Amino acid sequence: MPPGSPTLALHTSQSPSLSVSSINLRVDWQTLRRLPLSGAICFNFKCLFTPLSEFEDEKGIPGLVRKVLRDGKKSLLEYKGTWHVEHVALPELERMEKEQKKRGLIEEGWMPRTLDEYPYFEGWEEKWHRQQGF
Repeated sequence: MPPGSPTLALHTSQSPSLSVSSINLRVDWQTLRRLPLSGAICFNFKCLFTPLSEFEDEKGIPGLVRKVLRDGKKSLLEYKGTWHVEHVALPELERMEKEQKKRGLIEEGWMPRTLDEYPYFEGWEEKWHRQQGF
């Protein structure tokens, strides 16, 4: 955000009224290519916003996101501006991870790591079809 942006002020405090439903994970998909004939460089990006609540049934994702927020490089997390939502996001992600263990989605003792199916989680296709109304 540009300096002086009114939105920037929201990142300086942890609002007690913040709800899980207002937290989204932002992921940027970037492409950088040199075109073969002209040699021109083409850059593109797309921002995807996923509500935190979507991770409830995504195997291993709550634990993985929680690990990044808890153990990620401090300077990177400051740059990304996560601190103002962590007081709500971390407990919710922990709850989701415990629920996944209880339901048998992930094994007890599972250590969060990049998924073998990266960038997909197990069951993503079925979930996508259900959301699209297939």
